[in-house]
Amino acid sequence: MSDFRIASRYAKALFDRAVETSTLDVIKKDIDHLCLMANESREFVLFLQSPLYKKSIKQNALKTLFASANETTQSLYHLMTEKFREAYIPAMGDAFIGMYNKHNQIVKVTVVSAVTLDKNTIGEIENYVKANSNAKTIQMTQEIKPSVIGGLTIEFGGKIYDNTVSNQIRKIKKELQLA
Repeated sequence: MSDFRIASRYAKALFDRAVETSTLDVIKKDIDHLCLMANESREFVLFLQSPLYKKSIKQNALKTLFASANETTQSLYHLMTEKFREAYIPAMGDAFIGMYNKHNQIVKVTVVSAVTLDKNTIGEIENYVKANSNAKTIQMTQEIKPSVIGGLTIEFGGKIYDNTVSNQIRKIKKELQLA
């Protein structure tokens, strides 16, 4: 079974339990904390993946690190460690966030441009994304890359809308090579 499927199953169980007990937002904060740790600490991820540490050591470490977490979240971490699935905990967190965003109609958008965009342009992009998806909320990340020369790239929902000058130049070069 693939890593994603294993992590997704645990995430789905946690998500369903959170909805059932009306603790979705509380558990989302716990998972945000987990994802932050996994993204900022390579040592944390390596610790979870390492076969050198015993199950009890990992369980105690997770209990200490997430002492303020909801009981349901702590129970899931304990269960995953008990079943030797602790290496999938960070991936489970990512899968949970995806389910949470889908449930709450939150769309993550990445915008790449050559310069910082003004508020008017950002508003237009948000309106465009809302019109082309069923999003209620937009979480936008803007990247500045001078190599795009001009224009911008909008990425959301597995789609990429590339209207950069560098992409247009690439298309012209390709057409000239075919001619």
